[in-house]
Amino acid sequence: MHTNTTILFRIIITKNSLMASMKLMFRILRHAICIAITLLKSLVWCLFDNFDYPILIKLADTFLSLYFIVFCDLRPITVDLNDGETTLHFWISGHRKINRPNLLMLHGYGANSKWQFITQVTDLSRSFNLFIPDLVFFGRSYSRNTDRSVEFQARSIVGGLKRLGCGGGKDGGDLSVYSISYGGFVAYRIAKIWPEMVERLVIVSSGVGFTQQQKVTEMKKHGGYVSEILVPSSPRDLRLLVRVSMNTGLRFLDWVPDFILSQFISVMYETNREELLDLAKNLLEREEEPEFFAISQKTLIVWGDKDQVFPLEHGRRLHRNLPNSSLEVLKEIGHGVNIEAPTTLNNLIISFVLGVVP
Repeated sequence: MHTNTTILFRIIITKNSLMASMKLMFRILRHAICIAITLLKSLVWCLFDNFDYPILIKLADTFLSLYFIVFCDLRPITVDLNDGETTLHFWISGHRKINRPNLLMLHGYGANSKWQFITQVTDLSRSFNLFIPDLVFFGRSYSRNTDRSVEFQARSIVGGLKRLGCGGGKDGGDLSVYSISYGGFVAYRIAKIWPEMVERLVIVSSGVGFTQQQKVTEMKKHGGYVSEILVPSSPRDLRLLVRVSMNTGLRFLDWVPDFILSQFISVMYETNREELLDLAKNLLEREEEPEFFAISQKTLIVWGDKDQVFPLEHGRRLHRNLPNSSLEVLKEIGHGVNIEAPTTLNNLIISFVLGVVP
């Protein structure tokens, strides 16, 4: 009996010791895992924060390209002009249909065409044969030409379209143009200089017809130089650009870490920073010619009533100077109509270009 009791106590003591050892081991393992996760997290943030290669934005840009190809039936294509002096990068519909009108989409400052039109291409690709260029010095488009005028952008786009078989009229089918902000200046020049190419024109939140003083005055209202607004060089500048451009959208940007915004700036602005600054300077310092409003195409003007870049009154002024135009004002929307109200904007574009009464 004594022997059995002794054995039982030993078993109990051994079991308790084993359980205590296992608890200690699990405790040590848990602490080790926590330490490892903390170190790994710190290492990852440290690497991304100091790593010059903008890997996160490059990955996002690649996924955007896949989205354009797989879900929107768009294909990337490069066009060389003037013996390679100018290179234009386009996204075009992979399977053009003769029963669909051609739609040229011209972006503004802020990023390349993919990032600016990501919220619109799916719907618009179902109704149109799309031609979406990166304007010169944006994205993958570049030129050795020293001309920084809006006319140069217009000539380059027209040259690229003709190389792609979209010359307007009988040669390449009817062409309509949808443009936002800076792209509106380019679209207007195309409609004016090559009226036979453009059947209908959509201008969204663009300071077309502004005097030099009006342009500078509007930009300087926001407490920064024009270069800081249009071509940001720091996360603070990028947040300023978004704050000026949006009324309701992209508020989450305040929570995005600075290193991600720095990577975005590196991808979108650093390669051609000086050229982009020169484009902005040329645009802002040039007076519009008095006969600038003389175009005949049907024109749809779309404006957000909370636009802080080009206030609504300028949209109304543009409408008054275009007898063949209509004006749509979107409530509680800022300058970035394509981001804040893409579905409404798409419906307006489709109805207007296809001649459908909404």
